[in-house]
Amino acid sequence: MVFHKKKRRNIMNISKGYFYFLLLAVFLPLTMPRAEPTDSPSPEETKPIAKSYVSPMKEKGIDPEFNRHMFVEPELSKHSANSQQFWLNDILRFGLYLRPRQESRYNLDFNASDKGYIDRTIQTSSIYFIFDPSPYVQAKVTLQDARVWGGESPASSGDIRANFFNNTADLYSKNQTNAVSLNQTGIREAFVTINQLPLHSKFQVGRQIWAYGDQRIIGGGNWTVNGLSFDGARLMFNYDNFKIHFLMARPYWTQSGTNGVVSANDPKLNSAATGTDTTLLGTYNSFTIPDWVTLDLYSLGVVRKWKKNPINPITGLPTSSNDDPLAANRSRQNQNLITTGFRLTNRTKGNFLPEGKSWDFTLESAFQTGTSGRRIQDPYLKEYLPNEYDNVRTEREKYTGQMHVFQTGYTFFKKLRLGGQVLYASGDKNRADASISTFQTLANPRFGVIPYFNSVAGISENINAQNLYSKSVSISYKTDSFGEFQVTYFQNDKAEKQDAWYAISGSANSTSSLGEKNPYPVSSDKGSTENYSNNSYSSPYALGKRIYTEVDLTWHGQINDFVSLWMGFGYLNAGDSVRNYRNSKIQYNVTTQSFEWNQNYIQGKNQLARDAYMAYAQINAAF
Repeated sequence: MVFHKKKRRNIMNISKGYFYFLLLAVFLPLTMPRAEPTDSPSPEETKPIAKSYVSPMKEKGIDPEFNRHMFVEPELSKHSANSQQFWLNDILRFGLYLRPRQESRYNLDFNASDKGYIDRTIQTSSIYFIFDPSPYVQAKVTLQDARVWGGESPASSGDIRANFFNNTADLYSKNQTNAVSLNQTGIREAFVTINQLPLHSKFQVGRQIWAYGDQRIIGGGNWTVNGLSFDGARLMFNYDNFKIHFLMARPYWTQSGTNGVVSANDPKLNSAATGTDTTLLGTYNSFTIPDWVTLDLYSLGVVRKWKKNPINPITGLPTSSNDDPLAANRSRQNQNLITTGFRLTNRTKGNFLPEGKSWDFTLESAFQTGTSGRRIQDPYLKEYLPNEYDNVRTEREKYTGQMHVFQTGYTFFKKLRLGGQVLYASGDKNRADASISTFQTLANPRFGVIPYFNSVAGISENINAQNLYSKSVSISYKTDSFGEFQVTYFQNDKAEKQDAWYAISGSANSTSSLGEKNPYPVSSDKGSTENYSNNSYSSPYALGKRIYTEVDLTWHGQINDFVSLWMGFGYLNAGDSVRNYRNSKIQYNVTTQSFEWNQNYIQGKNQLARDAYMAYAQINAAF
């Protein structure tokens, strides 16, 4: 028994010793200092650990090309672009832009019988994502909603909520035949930029917003509730002192896709779509002498496909077209509008003056050539062959318009600026001949750019840069704590008395029947004195020169780092062109080729109301 007890004691001692050995083997290396290796490390061991890519825009701020969807003052834009709060990581940034605007418009037609009062609240809301995963590629997607407050479709009948909308028609009634344009929610931007291509170029493709110069020719139109986007591509060569851009877009296309993806402009699906395939292409280039002057040179073309001539179902023959009387298969030929111009300015720092300078100037001129696609009667023997279908000689209708702008100002003490502008956009004395002398605006202008944001022709947006001779003076004062005030006076005259007054959309403010068949209407429609074919013997009124004058008072200021408030009021006073049109006592009857009493004037209808106004209040929130 003594032997067995000794044996157990030895086993226990061995177990304890093994346990202590394990503890020492595990913890002793942790408590002892490690000896530095004396051998040279291998090349693989000395290779530095690669750092993850960080977008340069996170440190330097968002590139202006990725911030085109907003229209805000420079201070708010700068803070939004440089904010670090909205970077989800080193390569992904998201942001928000909200802009509700209240508008009031009164009597912009200058019609005493219908003052056309408009009271509406419109809102633009967008959320965007910027992807910058490497030096070789970037992308941006902007989701945007544009709507009128209260413009949402009401609840359908049978829904108890319909009682709230009892004064509003049901837009989704069964067997509905009318078409309603809904509030827009969609993709404002969706593009990818491929960088570091040969010659340090970059290629941008997708839905994007283009903004060049003062945006008189091409811009984002961000003052409007939905803005403009261009579906296309750009090849860009951007260097320190010059930029060369080649661009192409499809603003209007009639071809639908497969699998239910259709074009709203497809005439097979939308009978109201009367346009044809349209391509915008060209080049816009800038050359800068730092802190001195920038010269922009551009040439842009709009190409529209010819229109097919419809077939008369009774005769089986092509229907005669006023746009091309001799054509058998086409009612209108290809349209080619080419706009070539230059812009010279000393605002060389992102369209602002360099530090230390007070005098600013901008000179811009554009000239148009090309053909409209129409062929009209040749002037040869016109007096003896008055019927255009009997004349076998036709000629192409050509574009000959031009636009010139000179803007200048002087800033005192970095606060007070006195400025002036002269804008001339040509008109057409005789719209019945083969020359279109009226300047044709492309995608813009709709509004100007900060700090000259109402430089087109006033905040009322009641006129376009066509047949316009506009002179304006302005005074602005930037305070330290209460924002910036601006007062501007516009005198808007016609470049040619015989031509029309053109709306901001580019359409003439004339009745729908205005043309060679009915060139001298006097009606309730918005209009002014004009003479379509420059035939003074059939004019029932004296042609006026002035369309209206406008005085604008605007203010904008930041409430905090992310929000600003804008307010403005504009007063308009009708000129003799509108006054003579509204108060004409007689009118010309084309059928009888004689003058007769104007029944509207005798009955006191649609006469002149010379005063009009526009006012707005807008909140901008940029994150």
